[in-house]
Amino acid sequence: MQHEKILCVSFDFTVSDYRREALATAGYEVVATTDVKAASRLLEEDHFDLVVIGHRFQTRQKSDLISVAKERENTPVLLICGESADSELAVEGRVYALQGMEGLLTEVAKLLPIATLA
Repeated sequence: MQHEKILCVSFDFTVSDYRREALATAGYEVVATTDVKAASRLLEEDHFDLVVIGHRFQTRQKSDLISVAKERENTPVLLICGESADSELAVEGRVYALQGMEGLLTEVAKLLPIATLA
């Protein structure tokens, strides 16, 4: 059975590993990185069903990743916005925002439903 594939881009290794583990446990295939340039290369070279981007990156870095995701395959992007919504980035089209980490699996499952969460 093919699993939905998620690219998870987080600012530090601890958060990246936590998100990767939570999503993998739920049944998703997850590639995690803390490097924005590596994430852009991965998006250009491989297929992902969703990109999850952490809130601690600079606005320009997040915007660039969103652009690459849209250009490649119009891949949906879930922005983790920290304690408050990211006002500097437009949440439109296939870009969604999640305030804080609570509800990550629920929001991902809305975008990529899998049998193990049903």
